[in-house]
Order: sequence, then structure tokens, then C-alpha cells
Amino acid sequence: MTRKFIMPLCFLLSSSISLFAQVEKGSKLLGVSFGSISFTNSDNKTTYSNTPVIYKSTGNSASIYVNPNIAWFLANKIAVGGSVSVGFYTSKSTSSNSGSSSSTENTSKQPSVYLGPFARFYFGGSSKGMPFAQVNLNIGVSGGNSKSVSSTGSSSETKTIPKSDYNAGVTFGYEHFISKYVGLYGSFGLNYGKTKTSYEYRPSSGNGYDYTSEYSRFYIPVNVGLQVHIPRGKK
Repeated sequence: MTRKFIMPLCFLLSSSISLFAQVEKGSKLLGVSFGSISFTNSDNKTTYSNTPVIYKSTGNSASIYVNPNIAWFLANKIAVGGSVSVGFYTSKSTSSNSGSSSSTENTSKQPSVYLGPFARFYFGGSSKGMPFAQVNLNIGVSGGNSKSVSSTGSSSETKTIPKSDYNAGVTFGYEHFISKYVGLYGSFGLNYGKTKTSYEYRPSSGNGYDYTSEYSRFYIPVNVGLQVHIPRGKK
């Protein structure tokens, strides 16, 4: 009778130890996630009640953010580390209207880099996976330029000069272990950020000008990624 209870208890204990090794103090996290991957193709037509002119615009855009990260478990189930987010956004569109034979081509390219610390807290779970919560702070820069070229020959270029950019927030996710030390995870969060950017507008003819924009935002980041757990004592 006693043996019937001891065997399941030993199995449960060994499973717990195997799981605990993934998130125990001294182990390390290495991973990469992908977020805000998108490709958009648009076709827009706008009409107004006070004019018969029809305004049209067609274009496409693409963006991707890659986020490598590294962290160390300072305590069981508590990892502290840093991450880098590298992103790129590009778009191209052509606009015209039925009241003119001219058209304008618009292009934009905006690279960005963010880095900062984060702390991740694992809780509950089983040998198949564990939920986690994460707090993070990121400071970065984003630049780039946009150009507009008319079929009539006129053009303009706007250069983006970053002044300050940061965001902070909390993330919730779940990691599914596909092997003893490798997991796939998905997460979503709530972030708040503030950005200050200067712009230099330069037309092909006439005088250009500079202007500065400041704005704050709330947004919900969604990411999927791969995480490797390296046990303590291994490099």
C-alpha cells in the first residue's frame, strides 16, 4: 500500500526538479522575439461633398522588429537582464486626383534601435510550460527620411532627427517547452512611451523649414519568440 503512494510521489518530485532546473538561480536565458511584423497593401479613394474631384492613393508598407535578449536568474524563477530591439519600417505610395494629370510618389524609410533592462517573473506552470510576467524599460532612437516627388518635377525631402524616445511597461506571456531547455513563447503587454523628434523639411524650390514634434502614447506590443535556458555551470 505504501509503495503505491511512494512511486507517484517520486515521479512527481523528479518532474519538479527537472522543471525547477530551467528557472533556478544561476541559470541563464538567451532568446529572440519578433514583434509588429506587418505588410500592408492599400488602395484608397476619397470624395468630398463640396467638390467633384476624386482623390486616390495606392501603396504598400512593411515593418518588422527583432528583439534579442539575455538574462540571468538571480533567484529561483526571477530573471534580470537586457534586450535590444531593432526595427525597420518602409512605405511607398502614389497619390493623384481626377482634377489634375499630375501624380506624386511618396517614399519613407525609418530604422530604429532600442535597448534597456527587464525583469521576468515565472510562476506556476508544469514541465510543459510556464506563464510569466515581465517589466521593462527601453530607451532608443529612430531616424530616417521621407521623400515626395511630383510628376511635374517638383520634390521635397524631410529628414528625421531623434531627440529623445523611451517607453516602459509590463508584459504577460506563456512559454511552452518544446524540450528540456528550449521554449517557444507568446506575449502581450501594455506600454507607455514619450517621443521628441525634430524634422528638416527641404523642398526642391523655395525655402525649407524645421519643426519639432512631441507626443506620448499607450500601445499594446504583441510578440512571439524562442527562449533557451542554460543551466548554471554551463556556458
